[in-house]
Amino acid sequence: MKLDTRENVSVNAVDRSSTPLHRSLGALLGSWEVYLLLLVAAFLRLYHINTTEFDGDQADIFYMAHNAVSHGHLVATSNIASIKIFNPPAIIYALMIPAAFSANPLWGAVLTALLAIASVLLTYFLMRRYYGRLAATLASFLYATASVPIFYSRFMWNQNMLLFFVPLLIWFLYRGAVARRPFWLFPSVVLIGLLVQFHASSIVLVAPLLVALVLAPRRTVRWYDLVLSVLGILAIYAPYIVWLFQTHFQDIFIVLHTAKGKTLIDAQALLFYLQFLGPLPAPYTNKLSILSPYMTALAWLQPLVVLLVIAGAVLAAVLAMKSRRSEAEINTRRGFITGIGRWWHDLRQSPLRCGLLILLIWQIVPLLYLTRHDIVLHLHYFIMFMPGPFMLAGFFLARTFDWLHARLTGVQAARIAFLTISSLLVIAQFLIASGYVYDASHGRYIDTAWAGQYYNDLASLQNAMRQADQLAQQRHLNHVYVSADLGTQVSFLYLAGQMKTPTTVVDDSCLVLPGTQSGAAVLLTAPHSRRLDLVTAYAHAARVATAPHPGGPSFNLYVLQPGPLAAQSHDNFMQELKFMDLKSFNNGQRNVLASRWQMLRSAPAGYHTSYNYTFHNGVAGTGVTPASHSCSVSALRAGDQLIVPMGDPAQPPTKMQVTAYATLPTILSYNFLGAIPLQLDTFQRYDTPKQMLRSQSGLDYIPVSFAKKS
Repeated sequence: MKLDTRENVSVNAVDRSSTPLHRSLGALLGSWEVYLLLLVAAFLRLYHINTTEFDGDQADIFYMAHNAVSHGHLVATSNIASIKIFNPPAIIYALMIPAAFSANPLWGAVLTALLAIASVLLTYFLMRRYYGRLAATLASFLYATASVPIFYSRFMWNQNMLLFFVPLLIWFLYRGAVARRPFWLFPSVVLIGLLVQFHASSIVLVAPLLVALVLAPRRTVRWYDLVLSVLGILAIYAPYIVWLFQTHFQDIFIVLHTAKGKTLIDAQALLFYLQFLGPLPAPYTNKLSILSPYMTALAWLQPLVVLLVIAGAVLAAVLAMKSRRSEAEINTRRGFITGIGRWWHDLRQSPLRCGLLILLIWQIVPLLYLTRHDIVLHLHYFIMFMPGPFMLAGFFLARTFDWLHARLTGVQAARIAFLTISSLLVIAQFLIASGYVYDASHGRYIDTAWAGQYYNDLASLQNAMRQADQLAQQRHLNHVYVSADLGTQVSFLYLAGQMKTPTTVVDDSCLVLPGTQSGAAVLLTAPHSRRLDLVTAYAHAARVATAPHPGGPSFNLYVLQPGPLAAQSHDNFMQELKFMDLKSFNNGQRNVLASRWQMLRSAPAGYHTSYNYTFHNGVAGTGVTPASHSCSVSALRAGDQLIVPMGDPAQPPTKMQVTAYATLPTILSYNFLGAIPLQLDTFQRYDTPKQMLRSQSGLDYIPVSFAKKS
């Protein structure tokens, strides 16, 4: 391998830009390290990709993509950001590509992984074109085996798209400022707009864009670049602009007024930045990890990578900022001004220095900006720095080898030792990354530690739903009920649409039983379901199977028998629900009171649709505010029975009120040019007017009684 990074060959960046395409491709295809790099990057990002995370965010964005493709809609927003604004829709349009071919969310994760693999190759191509083969090999292998970027490569999420589109932006900035080629400004501006859609923090990448604009020769910027840039931004933001007008720019108002807390200046941003240079932090590396016994022995790895990045940054700064002014020029004011002008002229004439300056601005300015923050920072905010640190490390290592080669021509041992140490560094990173991939794909973790509620992988969710579907078909049962908690609700809602057997997803604050006319049904419960007490103590259910859930308790499969009939009340509700009875049972820890209701109407499942009931139970003459309990289901079936826990049977209600309403998706209608009707999906949902149920006697409550056991 040969490295061309010395100042006297830096102009080769311009010469190489005019090299025939077939010759450049031939050189790349003839490089053995490209194939090894592709193999390593693909293995670490695609191995057992079917175990990809599939929690609320992943289900939300793929659900929107699949719905938009199925109905031919445009999309105005994606999901909700942590600051409670609706994200722009770029991630949905990206996922519409795999959703157009398959409803299986696996292909959304595959797309994310493939783009991450492409980012590794893009890093190699960028470094090789401008800094030589050795720098390209070292930087790209360090990046390909880094654990934290691999973590974000293995599941679909808005900001994970930055892994590919940020280095693509840097490629175009180098095209203008280093290779001195036209057609770079327009794609760079559009990419900035796209990156902001994936994560708003990417707006700080305007800094390297402005530096490139100043450094690039004027001949590389055409007047139509500005026109195309404006049109490109309008095109990718057009649906979101419609949304902003419809909501009176509420999201913009929220963004401008987000900073309500105290502004902090601390090292949190630097700590997150450094985490990208080492193994995954706790809890991803835990006592169950296959790497746990070896982490102490590998503790040297992160400090070494950090030192290489710092050394690369210092070297890049020295090379980018060095001046050729004479001592006499520095000692006079006129000479100083002349020297500054000469320094600026020399900087713009040196492609090497221009490229290094862009690289430094990309890494330093956003980091300084995030050091002063008034919001809570998260690790994923720092994806936008990738693969910059590894480019700096690779540049430093290659430059050091070049120095050894020039000064120790006859000493092979030094160069061999240098390459051996570099190889061991990459191998150590590969082993750590492989350990994480093995842990994630084989359940060597604690599910409640890996995610907000608890971690769910796609393979186990699909397997549980598939088992429920097969059980219903084998036993000729006509319905499947899924009891979902906060950790599984959105995932189950999407996967229920792929079932052959009609399926109802029920919030685990309550339980649905089949009616007497419907026959038995299958019930699937979430691993951490709160309603196992109702299933085992209240319902006539037999557990017939379990489905594995890596990292935690299993999914449970039951066959539900129809709920028993109840004596008719003398006064009952006439719409939606009919009261059946109150019953107490022991859940293994205490006695619990539950009410039973019969559904009076049917309603189909739909996209982002739920049917909700709020039960208010009051005790006459006590003056106590009625307690309320809510229940949400994805579909209604007349005759089914709804079981709702009501609290302590020692103080049973004497009357009950019920409020019913539905939650539906917000779909914007817009006439383009006044002639083309468009439907735009959003993540926003709205509640229909709440209906207080009326009894036969016209009251908004019904009297109930509970016969205590003697």
